[in-house]
Formats: sequence, C-alpha cells, structure tokens
Amino acid sequence: MSQSAEITDVAVQDDGFKHVGTGLNVYETPDVVEGIVRWLDTPEDVISFVENTDDVSNVVVVARGGTTTFLTMALNAGVRGVITLQGAPESHLGILCREYGIPCIMSVQFTEGVRSGRGEIIPADGVRVRLDCRTRPEGRVSVEVGAPVDNSPASADAKPQMSPEEMEQIQLLLTKFGGTVPRGVEGDKIMRAEMKTRVLYGDKDSLYRDLTVQEVNEAIRYYTWNEWNALAARATEGESGLIPRQEYEAMGIMHCWFRHPDWLRAIEDKVGIDGMIEIGRRGRTEIGTKINMLHLWALATASSFGRGIALELNLHDLDYKADRIRDCFGIVRRLYTGLWGEGEAFLTSMKNFRAEVLERSWIDRFMADRIDLADDEARSAFQRFQGAAELMGFLLHFDNRLGVGDHGPYPLPDGGFVLVRDIFLNEPAWPWNNVDSGLPWSVTVAMFFDPGTPLEVEVVDISTVFTKPANYVPFIKGVAIYQRDAWDAPIESIRTLTLDDLEQLRVMCEKASAQLYQRIAKMSTRERIEAGALTYTAGFALPIARAAGMVEELVAKHEFFDLHPAVAACYDTIVSGVATEMIPRLFLTGSWGNPVPEQESSELRGDDNEFQVLHALRVRGFATPAAVAESTGLSTETVAAVLADTTERGHTKERTGKVAGFSLTPAGKARHVLLRRDTQSREAEAKVTEAYERFLVPNAEFKQLTSDWQTGKLDAAAVTERLGVLHEQLGDVLATAAVGFSRFDRYRSRFAAALEKIRAGETDALAKPMSGSYHDVWMELHEDLLATLGKERTEADG
Repeated sequence: MSQSAEITDVAVQDDGFKHVGTGLNVYETPDVVEGIVRWLDTPEDVISFVENTDDVSNVVVVARGGTTTFLTMALNAGVRGVITLQGAPESHLGILCREYGIPCIMSVQFTEGVRSGRGEIIPADGVRVRLDCRTRPEGRVSVEVGAPVDNSPASADAKPQMSPEEMEQIQLLLTKFGGTVPRGVEGDKIMRAEMKTRVLYGDKDSLYRDLTVQEVNEAIRYYTWNEWNALAARATEGESGLIPRQEYEAMGIMHCWFRHPDWLRAIEDKVGIDGMIEIGRRGRTEIGTKINMLHLWALATASSFGRGIALELNLHDLDYKADRIRDCFGIVRRLYTGLWGEGEAFLTSMKNFRAEVLERSWIDRFMADRIDLADDEARSAFQRFQGAAELMGFLLHFDNRLGVGDHGPYPLPDGGFVLVRDIFLNEPAWPWNNVDSGLPWSVTVAMFFDPGTPLEVEVVDISTVFTKPANYVPFIKGVAIYQRDAWDAPIESIRTLTLDDLEQLRVMCEKASAQLYQRIAKMSTRERIEAGALTYTAGFALPIARAAGMVEELVAKHEFFDLHPAVAACYDTIVSGVATEMIPRLFLTGSWGNPVPEQESSELRGDDNEFQVLHALRVRGFATPAAVAESTGLSTETVAAVLADTTERGHTKERTGKVAGFSLTPAGKARHVLLRRDTQSREAEAKVTEAYERFLVPNAEFKQLTSDWQTGKLDAAAVTERLGVLHEQLGDVLATAAVGFSRFDRYRSRFAAALEKIRAGETDALAKPMSGSYHDVWMELHEDLLATLGKERTEADG
C-alpha cells in the first residue's frame, strides 16, 4: 500500500460502519458477516497468512482475481469471508465458497480506502469490514468508521478502469450471445432453429461416415453459443495470483488444434468406430471416470477454438487442414453416442440442462448407501470434506473443471432427486502431483434432495451444476460417497465411505493441497503456463487414450505430453497481454468458431521465398535484408518484398536507427515452425540429421581451436594448418546436408572466402564477431542445422 498517501477519517455513522463498495454476491445468507481485512496479493502472502495467523476465522480476505486456486490454503483454513476485485459468482471461486459456506462478494468497486501496490482502492489491512450478503445479485461492503482513506491520485502506470460505455458493452455480451441470443432453454431453441441437419444427435446412419461441411459448420455455430452459455460469466473471473489461467488457456486451446485431431484419428484407427462408441459408454456404466460430459465437450470444441486462436495470430489461412475439424467432430460424435445412446441429443443444453448419464442401477445403489445428514455435526463433516476435496481437484488440475465433474439431477421414486459429483484427487499423469499422497484417484458424492425442494437445477455441458437459489448445500438431506483408488480400478472394488472416513480424507486433502500449492508457487511463470496447457491438451484426451490402451503409443509416436513447437514459439506473444484480451473476447463473441470452407488445403498457403526468409531470420536472430539475401541466395529486392509482407502480418518486426534490421516475432517463429514441418520431407531431414551428427566432432575441435588462438596457445601458422583439416571435414558435412536442402551448399563459398582471408594473414577473419568471419559462418551453420531439425542445444552442442 502507498506509504506517502494522505490519510483522512471518514464521517462517523450511527452503526459505526460506512458503505464503501458494491459487488456481486455469491449466495444469500441472513447472517451479519464481519471480520478483519487481510489483503492477499501473492502466493507468498497466502502461505504466510495461513502459516502465521493463529485464528483466521475472524478474517475477511481481499484478493484481486476471482479464481479458486489462489485462495486454496485460505479457504481450507476457514476464513470468515472473501472479497475480490474481479470475477463472477459462477467462477470456480464462487462455486467453492458456496460449498464451504464462506460468504463472498466479487468484483467489488471500492469508493474509498487505501491503494494497493498496483493502484487499486482496497480496505486497509486490519480494519473491520461488514459484508451484506442478504440478497442477490448485489452485495454490499461497509468499513468501520475511522478506517484509513488514501485521497492521492492513482499512479500514472496504474491499470485504467473500464469506461461506463465499455462496461455496458461487456454486460450486454454477458447477458446475450453476440448481443442477441439469450441464455438457457430460450437460447437453445433459437440456435437449434437455425440448424438444418441432425449433427448433434446420435443417428446411427450418420455415425459411420464423414461429416459434411454443412454439418460441421452447424455444430461449430451451436457450440459457440453453448460455450458462451456455460462460460461467459467465468470469462470475467479476472487474474489469479497463482496460476495464469487465460495465458495457459490460450496456449492449451491452440495446442489442441495442433494435436487433438491426430490423436483422435490414431485412437479410432486402432479401436474402430464401434470401439469409440463403447469407450463413450463407460461414462454411463462407471462412476469416478473422466470419460464424462466435460472431456467429450472439450474434445469437440477445443480444436475448433484453437484453430480460431491460430487464425487470430495469422499462423495459417482458413482452409489449412480444415478437414481435421470435420474429422474431430465426427469422432467425438461417436464417443457422445456411447455416452447418451443412439438418437439422443448430445448436449445438456438440448435436454433442458439435465444430465441423467448414469444407468439406473447406480441410482438404486446410491439410495441403498444413503447417509442422512440429520444433525449439524454430520452436515459440517460432509461440507468441510467436500470443500477440501474440490479444492484439491481444482488445484491438481490447474484451476479447471477436469478435476470436478457434476451430473444429474436424477429423479427419485419419492419425488426427490440426487445430484452426483466426481472429484479427482490423484492424477498420476501430472508431474507436479505427489502420487504417494495416499489420496485415491477419485471420490464420488451423491447428494440427496427431498421432494418439494425449492431449487431450480441446471447442469451445463462443462459438468457444472448451478442452482437457484445459488447455495444448494443447506437443502442436501443425505449423501452417499464412494472411493475409487485408481483410474482403472475395477468397479467391483469401489468402496463406500462413512462420515468417519470423510474426516480422515479431508485432512489428507488439506495436507496434500497445501503441499501442492507450495510446489506450484515455486514454479516459474512459464512452467505454470505450460503445465496448465498440458492439463488442457493431454488432459482432455487422456481418458480416451487410456480406455483405448493407447497412451504409450501416443507418447512414443505422437508427442502426447510435449508442447507443439509452434505453440511454444507463441509464448512471448501470449503473455504480453494478448491472452487477457483475446480469450474473453473470443468467449463472449463466439468469434473463435470459424467455419470450415468448402475447399480445404493440406498445405500452408505461402511460397518458398517466405520460408527461406523466415528461416534465415530464425538462424541469424537479427539481420538486414542484405544479410538475409546472403543466407538465402535471393535478391535483396525479393527479400525486401517478403519482409514487407511478413511485417504486415505480424511475423517479422523491423528495428530502425543505428543498428537496423529485422527479426522474427513470436508468431513469426510459430509460422516458421509450421512451414518447416509442412515443407520438409522425412528423407531430407534424415540427411540433415546425418550431417548434424557428423558436425558435432569438428564442432568441438573448432571451439578448441578458436579458444587456443584467443588465449595465445597457437600461432597463425598452426591455426591455419588445423583449420584446413577442419575445413575438409566440414565439406563432407555440407555435402550430406545439401542432399536434403540445397541451401547448405551456399555455406561453401562463405567458408572458403573466410579461409582465404585467414591464409592471407587477416587473423580477424577467424573469429571476429559480426564480420563474416569463419566463426560467424560456423555459428550460423550450427544454428541452421538445429533449426532445420527443430532441436534445442544440448551439452553435445558445446
């Protein structure tokens, strides 16, 4: 907080509190909620707060974003209340606060207080606040009289607030899709009225053929609304101090476009169409399985959404491999048919937002194993367990729904109903997980509601339940809870848990999540983003791959757990602010849903000149048009024309001034990766691989030679003699590489010119930087070999 701020006292009011902020109330409670403020800005703040505060039950924590994982340890510790500056009640944090029964008001705009380090107005640490959570959607925050007030203006670098016009536009997009189509059943009717095909049904006669362009485009169009309906409010949840959600979503979703179609095709080729239908059916016959609505929904949408991100970054044209989208949707339809049955609509938005997935025998078992929550002690034990388990599931899966899946409501014979929740606590695929924590793979919670319960229940396709009123926990009258020890544990081995079991499991969840929180906090930003991207890409497909027995093959042949190099190359662009603008915009507008054209192309639209120029910049790092011409053999005029085009498309950038030239942007590096992978044959790469392996021996000798020369261990004559031997060895390397790509022949004349100067007594021609020296050309060749093969430097490269 600002230390130089001018501090004044607020006017005294009769009740001792003054209204200073209004936001979105997560759920109604008649209780007066008061507590001492603690501002939590970083993961280190959260850890210190929990570890060094004796009693947090009288503390109202204030955080910036509306994400769950940042406050995991504080929620487990049992804080009195939560206030956020960003986010919506439908976010994961809102959901968990309801589960825990912790009052929470989100997106509060404070009219007075002190300033955070980033200029936001917040209540000062240590003052007492009162939360008015009696009604929805609005919640009010008051602060005790005498609380410090900072009247100084915000600093120049403080993030500007949205204008009223911008807020109005955002609210419109949150209320209606594209500003026109509403939520819920009414919106579904409007979207389905546009459709001429039955692409979102499991009609048997269409399951064994490819989808038409019209069918896939109707599916894409419907899914843009469906995703908005489920996630629009979440798109405004804001930032997390722990996990950069929107950044990893951008990378992960784009990664799905480059990976999912290949993986799904490989799986179906192995198990067949009927095999895919049978895999989908497991979601009906098993509890504690990730073969659920969310994973199938994500497999259907993520590739198309990722394609939209790639198009935003100009990585390719609309027609590029568009048939992969048709293939992807077609395969997922077969999985959906297994989940719902032939002829069934695939999405809960088409089923009045009901998800009666499980076979009836499971509902009968739930009723037989029911535990009544007849007293406050039993209810508290269940509520604390479920909150701790859900927090672990969310944190383990980097704050996304892959860790928690809801379905139902299932009607009961007495007129009541049951909601079912699978919570995944121990995923062995994630390297950040402690598989030895003792936690089971999953727990499944069946929650019973009596006849006449005044709840409106809606289950959306991302396997999330929403109710009106929002806090459904007080209406739960009984539960049945089950533990599945491993993802492939036989159904017969699933164990029914008692209330005593829940207490033990809760303690284990809280311990494991605290340890996991600290492990994630120690990761670098890039490690967190790439881990989140992994949970999206591999995480969406992993249940299907496991069921098909294909994980090892996908790892060995299809880079299952590896980040696509084109996506990795976009990292700097994604974290520069692009993701935080792009992801909400694409969610809210549905503009990620680009149609598939009638004519599709298996190759990138571009010419060899573009690749040569981008490759030269990739190898050199920074170069003038003349230097690029030297590397490529193209004319300077041709190079200049290509650079003008690539700069306009955002793939290269020019630096002017004393040191002028061009370099690749992150998107340009990604474009280069795609061009390289699309245009280079395996045979050509095999020759370059052979050349690279031959190059490593003279490379080590050349490094030693230049070091000996620079330290005075060799005279000019000895250098020239040894260099002549290396030059001959290098000729063999170039000859081999040139069989793959003729550009490697151009290095011959450049090496020869440098060697001639050295033999003529120009010693600078050996290793003087940025002079066209033998060392300069050598380093360029080395980088060219690596870039051609898509390799990173290792110890073998020296």
